[in-house]
Amino acid sequence: MNTVKSANDEMNKFEFLLTLDGNIICQRYFFVRDHNPKTKRSMDLHYEVKNICEKISEDLKIKSSNFLVENQDIFFNTEYVEDPNERDEQYFLLQIKHLDDVFIERIFAAHYYPPKVRYTVDIRPMLKRVLNDLTEILSLKRPDMTYLQYQL
Repeated sequence: MNTVKSANDEMNKFEFLLTLDGNIICQRYFFVRDHNPKTKRSMDLHYEVKNICEKISEDLKIKSSNFLVENQDIFFNTEYVEDPNERDEQYFLLQIKHLDDVFIERIFAAHYYPPKVRYTVDIRPMLKRVLNDLTEILSLKRPDMTYLQYQL
């Protein structure tokens, strides 16, 4: 099997990066065969990145609910309750890069979730599907390039 990478492979190398306040949660490189450069500004990609963030948020909501039910006893003791005034706002940042150039990113709140949940976020079960969907969108022949009747 030939494992030598060509210059074309490097041109089609993308990076998926999810961070929490600058700390890497997940970083994956993936290749897109027949990449269409127009897709970087397409509505298809915008909706996909939005959908990924919503899936992560939904997963965190479920895990938060489970955490709160399992640990409801400790919340009766005010010593363990997080003071909302002292809580720093934290954010997840999802970026898609091509050749070290961030061409789409989305930020969403992390401080809504309990610390034990937000610091243990795990997107590995959905990662293969996410990367496959991104690969498919980035190689579309005819991406949706209109938003509110404007050409992107």
